Amino acid sequence: MCEETHNYLWATQDILGHGATSQVYKAYNKSTGELVAAKVYQVSSNQRAPHGGHQNYAREKDFRPILDREMDILKAADHENIVRYIALEPVISSDSTHASGSREALLIEYCNGGSLHNVLELPENRYGLMEDDFMLVFKHLTNALKYLHDKNTIHRDIKPDNIMLSININGERTYKLADLGVARLINEGENAFTSLVGTEEYIHPDLYRAAVRDNKTNVLRTALQTRVDFPFEVDLWSLGVTLYQCATGELPFQPFAGTRKDRTVMKRILDSKPTGCISGVENTPGGEIQWSKTLPASCRLSPNLKHRLETLLQRLLESERSKLMTFREFFTETDRILNLIPIYYLNLKLFKLSCGYFEPSQSITKLYDELQQQNGDENNEDYYCLFQNVPYPISKSKPMSIRTFCEQLPIPTSRETPLVFYTFSPIKNGDSHSPKVHIPDVKPIRQYNDVAAACEWSKDIVGLFFYVKTQLIEYQHILQTAQCSTTIMQQHLKSKLLEFLCSIRSKLIVFRAIEELKNILDQIDNNTSGQVTPTSGLSLNYNGTNVSGGRGHSANSGETPAIGFSHLLNNPASADSSLSPVSGRRQSSTSPMQLIQQSIRIYLRSYLQPYEQLKKCEQDILQMIEKEFGGQLGMIDDKQPYVNTLWLSHRTKTYSSWIHRIDKQLKDLNDLHESFRKDRLLSTYNRLQSDSHFRRRKNLEQLHDKYVRFATDECYPNLVQIFHDYNEWIKQRSNMIRDFERIQQSYDKQCEDIMNYVEMIDNLRTVVYKNIRELTGTPTFPIPDDHYPPAISAPVRHERTSSNDPITTNNNRPYHIHQQTTQPGGEDDDTGDNPNKTFINKIRGTTKKTIQHAEEGLNKLDGVIKQLRTNIQKK
Repeated sequence: MCEETHNYLWATQDILGHGATSQVYKAYNKSTGELVAAKVYQVSSNQRAPHGGHQNYAREKDFRPILDREMDILKAADHENIVRYIALEPVISSDSTHASGSREALLIEYCNGGSLHNVLELPENRYGLMEDDFMLVFKHLTNALKYLHDKNTIHRDIKPDNIMLSININGERTYKLADLGVARLINEGENAFTSLVGTEEYIHPDLYRAAVRDNKTNVLRTALQTRVDFPFEVDLWSLGVTLYQCATGELPFQPFAGTRKDRTVMKRILDSKPTGCISGVENTPGGEIQWSKTLPASCRLSPNLKHRLETLLQRLLESERSKLMTFREFFTETDRILNLIPIYYLNLKLFKLSCGYFEPSQSITKLYDELQQQNGDENNEDYYCLFQNVPYPISKSKPMSIRTFCEQLPIPTSRETPLVFYTFSPIKNGDSHSPKVHIPDVKPIRQYNDVAAACEWSKDIVGLFFYVKTQLIEYQHILQTAQCSTTIMQQHLKSKLLEFLCSIRSKLIVFRAIEELKNILDQIDNNTSGQVTPTSGLSLNYNGTNVSGGRGHSANSGETPAIGFSHLLNNPASADSSLSPVSGRRQSSTSPMQLIQQSIRIYLRSYLQPYEQLKKCEQDILQMIEKEFGGQLGMIDDKQPYVNTLWLSHRTKTYSSWIHRIDKQLKDLNDLHESFRKDRLLSTYNRLQSDSHFRRRKNLEQLHDKYVRFATDECYPNLVQIFHDYNEWIKQRSNMIRDFERIQQSYDKQCEDIMNYVEMIDNLRTVVYKNIRELTGTPTFPIPDDHYPPAISAPVRHERTSSNDPITTNNNRPYHIHQQTTQPGGEDDDTGDNPNKTFINKIRGTTKKTIQHAEEGLNKLDGVIKQLRTNIQKK
């Protein structure tokens, strides 16, 4: 059967809902086919009465005032969270029982998602909405109420049936407030109303007491008094009940038999509610009321949001008038909550998915603080972040605000795409933490012979199946994330080891450059080993000391002479004393270049120990790579992508296969629940149907027990074992990291020694340069003659000069190495001129070649030092 208006048409079986004043149908525009909602009212005539006026209301059930009030508010409203007004048209009916014009249809926006009540009735929402859906309802409902409040309007019948869901072509969901038939404009100066309006499960205790008949007199309170005033703030109680139901799937205050089947207990609950309690439930017939100030454990909201919502509900669900929350306080608090930025993150250390709510201006380090608080970290542990299986570093040294951080993310975080935080710090020994699978208790059937009660009971069991399945699937996603993350963590560790190995080898290259210096000196050794060195006659003086050929032997001829510069490196404090005339004695058989080489070799021996230590560090790192990655120095390839990760665990494959078994069990359960739902529609119940009902109830109980055992005895132990496997894997990497840090400390110490040795190389070069330049400044040795006075040699003044300045004396003149003439009659005195000239020429040639080789060595030394400097600057 169809009904219509001038422009719209609907079938009477397409009913969307009905209430005390109207029925709502799904209608179509005759011209465009647009879907609308037709809200049909019974009215006295097709002419609008004066606002608020009515005639013969009781006799004719004239709902014209309600229709006029709702139409006026809807026509004036222009908000996305309030249903849109379209038109008002009289119903054209062929039914003789309805006079022409006795009904009118208020045509409003059609919401294809049904009501919030329909959403909450879905089995998957039996224990409340998921966090994103709840926050969407909370935001849209608050926005609608704030808009009405700004228009001086209160709704007075807030409940899930009057909140509609609209889903657009892109899947975006919008909740809209509807049914403003009992809404009321607040006149200036008013602060209360007197009408008994609303739905009994959602009205304030004051309204409930006024609406429920007295047990003794069986009359309403309003019949005993001339006027009962209700403050406008009681409207927030309805909002609080609605929010509680959205978060838990249940009404906050419930008698065992139900709110409408035991109004006496319901009234007792509302009358005796303690301040601050947000729920009171009678779990057994005639039992004590179980009060609570918190949301139940089955609530699926994150702890952060649960705590904020509990604080708000304690104010909204206040029965004492003097403590009622005002609208201004409510909107201030909700604005603060809605301005928070949610961040979904997975804490792999605990296998825990959470959602944190942060002030936009807070630093991102607050997220680390929350992580450390969850894990009970005593030390400031390092956390690494992944997003969409890609490393996503978060700087602690230059932290950004939460708002800036979220704006930089490619997509917002969600339950499906959270930030993933991992650390190489395992859980503490003795920590009994493990993942939790919460299985709520199903309430017993209120009345075994009641078909409606059995249907509600079966719906609870179906909801429990979905509730447990959601947890198991969530843990499956966590396991998959943990598996992927271990591969990324392996790559992370390997990149660190390879980077460190490169650093070690770069330092070894630096040392090998020093080793080239040793090879250069060996080459100079080979070039100068065949040269003639004066062993008698004249001796060279380098420190201003007169040393004759016959007195030039040191007292300790077996020790390295002290004329070289090794004393500057090995004992800088004794530098001055080493230059004294007494210490200037040396073996006449050692050439100046050999003395230089001997001093350099003393330095070369000093770098041998850090060189060997670095070689050991290199070997240790290579052993770690060999043990952890099979010795492969490249990154993980496609041929063997998951070495030493949780991908090798067979438990995760078993867990995934079990998830598929849940769907089969859910199908069997839904079939049973559907049979209970059909039984509820029967007007009569014969013996055969009773027996069938009893057997199906037994089957449902068995299926419930089997499902609980499956979740607790099969899935959960496997989940816990995977969790322990992961932590054992982390523990092994933690031990490896400790070994790595030990090697790194040794490496840092050797690097520090390297820097010190490089500074010593500068000193070495300066001294070598001085000694060689002293050789280049040697004049031609004069012929000994009794007529020449003995030459007086000035002591060398060793000052730190630039590499291009000649060695100077105290008189700032170039200092030359002079030969002291021997005393007449000395044992080395020659009697002829020609032999002396020949000997002097030999000395000249030897000195010239020695200087030439020394200068070549010095140039090579300059090249080595330059290479050292370049390598160190690069690293």
